[in-house]
Amino acid sequence: MAQLKVIVNKLNRRTGPVTDMNDKSNIIGTVPMGFIFESKGQIMNGLGTWYSDSDGYYYWGNGLIVINASVLSMFNIKHLPLNLPPLCQIGIDVSHYNDIPNWPAVKNTGVRFTYIKISEGVGSPDTAAGGHATAAKQSAIKIGYYHFCHPDTRSGGTVINDANAEADDAMSRLAIIPKPDLPLVLDLEDSPPWDTPLSPNDYLEWINTFISRIQSTSGLDVMLYSRKSYLDVKLPRDHDLGKYKLWISNYSVTDCNKVICPVGWADWAMWQYCEDGVVAGNPSLDINILKDQSLF
Repeated sequence: MAQLKVIVNKLNRRTGPVTDMNDKSNIIGTVPMGFIFESKGQIMNGLGTWYSDSDGYYYWGNGLIVINASVLSMFNIKHLPLNLPPLCQIGIDVSHYNDIPNWPAVKNTGVRFTYIKISEGVGSPDTAAGGHATAAKQSAIKIGYYHFCHPDTRSGGTVINDANAEADDAMSRLAIIPKPDLPLVLDLEDSPPWDTPLSPNDYLEWINTFISRIQSTSGLDVMLYSRKSYLDVKLPRDHDLGKYKLWISNYSVTDCNKVICPVGWADWAMWQYCEDGVVAGNPSLDINILKDQSLF
């Protein structure tokens, strides 16, 4: 069972959960900030999660954090999110903007994987990809690659032609660098001043075409990267992409249990929670929590 710690000034101890916080009828006392207990069970209702202690008393989860000491002890990284999944892995993602001279030191912090940018659009390879991949593998860090998608019609004049051209370009990069351990990621976001000019339905067709091309020519699994606010606007509400695993970007929350997915996904596989992390002396790194163990 998990240990929990009170993080508010004081927290009511109740004989059971309530659905209205104005209901004081079952409060039998309070516990102070810093109070720690072992959870013997939990119940969820409209107010969130309620945790019970060994005496059968209940506490509202919004005033608590889960202390995963066994998980935290695995990582030498500051400011990790709250409520880390018990079997999670920590990783970073890099591109030519990052210079990481000491991959063994990165490995020693607990980092077990890295995602590496290989290309953007058509004709824009990331020249640092091969070096990052080789050095990471030499340090026994698993690697995956991501392609920054430019869904439009510039290559070939149509949505389908453009998606196929971009997929073929990404595959040409993969052919000359170390073999990945993790799924290929489609990075779906804007890069001001560029943004996709496609309608939601055309955007969806582009993505599905790109994925089909990748899978038919390589057999690689794919995963999608983006942020909720972007996909909720760019995709039709009834899209079919929820069958693919989601790598979500969200820097505004610090709790693994409070990351909200875009429409179409019930859960996330990986969460990029910061873009300015410090790992083994390397500043301004994107850091990720991977909780879907099927990927690892």
